[in-house]
Amino acid sequence: FDPIHIGHLLLAEMAREALQLDEVRFIPAAIAPHKLDIKSSEGKQRLELVRLAIGGNRFFTADDRELRRSGISYTVDTLTELRAELPNAELVFLMGGDSLAELHTWREPARICELAFVAVLARGGLPSPDLQQLKVYLPSAQHAELASHLIPMPQMEISSSEIRARIAEGRSVRYHLHPAVAAAIDAQGLYRA
Repeated sequence: FDPIHIGHLLLAEMAREALQLDEVRFIPAAIAPHKLDIKSSEGKQRLELVRLAIGGNRFFTADDRELRRSGISYTVDTLTELRAELPNAELVFLMGGDSLAELHTWREPARICELAFVAVLARGGLPSPDLQQLKVYLPSAQHAELASHLIPMPQMEISSSEIRARIAEGRSVRYHLHPAVAAAIDAQGLYRA
């Protein structure tokens, strides 16, 4: 979410409906372990942009736990905290199909799959993610229903890195961002060269 854009919002809403989720939590990372070489905006700025973007959707909440925890944000730590706080909840972790290819490099991928149902968001226009990469980490009881982990999504040619580049170049990001997010980025001078 650097910055959060309409693609994030659309995919979250579609996943919420497809999986019949009671809530979708947006959790900005303090430091993303796979993006250590990329300079990101301040956590409190990213959190505020998330809050602006999801405002008005009663199913969406912003969760600042990784920012409060600081340091490198590992999904397994966050899911462990959520499991302790919500012992009776069915946790679902929404993962992009592109991230699935990197799951083997994450901290404790098998534990992630124990703590939550991993739903892989398959972006339209791209080859379907290889769920065999997920199967390695799933409890054996879930192997028969492997296909249920794949959630088809529409084709979206939008990314946070492209948005940052467009802003730095002085190009328009209209319709890429929620209007409140675009206004806040402009007012704060974020992502400018």
